[in-house]
Amino acid sequence: MLNRSSIHTRPTRGSVLLEVVLALVLFVSAAAVVSSAMQAAIDSEERLRLGVHADNLAASVVAELESGLRSPTVLGPAPFEAPFTNWTWQIVAPSADAPGSPHEIIIRHADPELVRRLAQILLVPSRTAAAPDEADPEQATPDDPLTAP
Repeated sequence: MLNRSSIHTRPTRGSVLLEVVLALVLFVSAAAVVSSAMQAAIDSEERLRLGVHADNLAASVVAELESGLRSPTVLGPAPFEAPFTNWTWQIVAPSADAPGSPHEIIIRHADPELVRRLAQILLVPSRTAAAPDEADPEQATPDDPLTAP
């Protein structure tokens, strides 16, 4: 049999310290990767949220223009009312020689900086058109049951 004293044991204290340091380095690097991935996801979510909000504000501007609540002659840029004070809107009208061209609605956010553009052909109500109540009675035909007295 072999004598225990003849087998040389190697010191293990240095290798345990090396393993602990290596594990610590791996943990820190993994934490850094996960942390940067989380920050990228949070930034992406914020950009997406602001983009959807800008799209909704642009749709609101279009609806206000089409319903006559907002004047198409005011082109902006103008701020939105509270609570949307960081947002501004602007309308870029098409040139007069291109009828039927879309208006461009530009929505901007101050911080973080964001610009969203929406091109839309607007159906702006004409203020010179006569209302249905003010129809000319001489143009009514007797055959029309809706206009007959």
